[in-house]
Amino acid sequence: MAGFSGLIASLLLVVSLAGFGSAARILMNAFLGEGSHFFCAAAMAERLVEKGHNITFFISNAYAHRATDAKYANLFDFEIFYHSIPVEEVHQQLNAYNERAFEPASAQMLTIAELMRDARGKDCDDILGDKALMDRLAMANFSFVVYDNTWVCPILMARKLGIPYATVSAISSPCTVAEGAGAVSSPAFVPDMFSGLSNTMDFMDRVVNTLNYIFIRLIGEYFRQPYDRLNEKYNISPGESIRYLVDQSDLFLVNSDFSVEFPCSLPPNAIPVGGLTTKPAVALSNELEDFMQSSGKHGVIVCTMGTYFTSMPLNIVKAFIDAFARLPQKVIFQLRSIPSGITLPPNVMTLPWLPQNDLLGHEKTRAFLYQGGNNGFYEALYHAVPIVVIPIHGDQYDTGAKVASHGIGITINKELLSETRIFEALKDVTTNSTYAHTIGRLSAMYRDRPMTPAEKAAFWIDHVISHGGKQYQVPLMHMDFIKRNLIDVKCFLAGCFISGLFITFFTTRLLFKLLCTAWRTVTCKEKQE
Repeated sequence: MAGFSGLIASLLLVVSLAGFGSAARILMNAFLGEGSHFFCAAAMAERLVEKGHNITFFISNAYAHRATDAKYANLFDFEIFYHSIPVEEVHQQLNAYNERAFEPASAQMLTIAELMRDARGKDCDDILGDKALMDRLAMANFSFVVYDNTWVCPILMARKLGIPYATVSAISSPCTVAEGAGAVSSPAFVPDMFSGLSNTMDFMDRVVNTLNYIFIRLIGEYFRQPYDRLNEKYNISPGESIRYLVDQSDLFLVNSDFSVEFPCSLPPNAIPVGGLTTKPAVALSNELEDFMQSSGKHGVIVCTMGTYFTSMPLNIVKAFIDAFARLPQKVIFQLRSIPSGITLPPNVMTLPWLPQNDLLGHEKTRAFLYQGGNNGFYEALYHAVPIVVIPIHGDQYDTGAKVASHGIGITINKELLSETRIFEALKDVTTNSTYAHTIGRLSAMYRDRPMTPAEKAAFWIDHVISHGGKQYQVPLMHMDFIKRNLIDVKCFLAGCFISGLFITFFTTRLLFKLLCTAWRTVTCKEKQE
């Protein structure tokens, strides 16, 4: 018996050592560590921990609270970098989205330039120049880096440390994200990111899409300039641009799914993992559950304007509240605080934070009113809840296009937002059964798969760690402009064609002359005879 127990113990030891030997230390970055980007990364990281890997999140001191949150502190390690400016200024930079939410796209682009180009470029310079930090990361022996493509600094970190890397995209335009790696993103039939178009485009739509296509690539080059300079400053990958280094990612994990995404062609290393935060709903708090049950047959509408947009102008809040007061449904409204002068109607509850996924999965939820974030879109799809979307900026316009094109809800132009439009849109999606039927059909299609999106992402990360990912790369990024666009081949074929024409022309001309000469000779002989 003792021998049998010893054998079992030995087998368990072998199994445990085998699991330990296959474990990898993964450095993961999700922008600064806040918002929907972090939640997507955390969902993947949880699945990677289940596979035996060790995860270290690289976050800023402005959001260091993640490291003390029991939910994450027990699962992950954290490496915190420090901004050269007070954390209050970092928060203000992100809050600028709130201030300019209802301004034109040009003002929003200035905000993004300030937030993503200049300020984050300075952060990257500080990180790469922090010898103690970089030495600490080197000594940690990370074997893989997973970064959010919103911030490309981790690429330079990975290159400096000599570690392979994969990118995660929070936005839902898979072919735009992976274009440099071989995805086909033709403006003729693929709506470009931030365009707000569907794949059914008339002539003017194609004109707009083409101009948007050019603009996005030009602005992308502008945003990458600071990182190209840092690449040269720290002599990390001499002669290689940041764009090239992005295309060298082993994986492109894109938060989209073709059950609702507009079709396009992807290379083997671009993996759709749309809906990373989707999961079955769990029980609500007693207070929320009581409110949901009190709604009766009319049910509840869930309203939120996203992680970053936590406060709204008074006139917008009033338009929402007045529209909600006219509805038979009850409404749960995410609002940090109730402005003075606003009185809540009895059917409205406000909360500074919502358990969004759990509310959408509740049997009483009838509709989802929100700003168009990608996580919320897939959570509504997962739980088959009709949508009313009010796009504020960025890829939210693309969400609006998908909602309208697929017939799963209504899109409201933020510039035309009013009490009447909000009321009529919510009334339509809660009384017209077509929306519920359509999103129910697409939800069944989306959920019919062997792995959850987070499990799929974890599987592919684990796969390339074990086997490498270079074999899945399309050689497109190694080609220069001439080879990529077959200009040399086209010139050669054109030269062959033109040469053939010349040869044919001169050969024909020569033959014609010979025939004419022969004819004249024969004619002359006949006359002489």
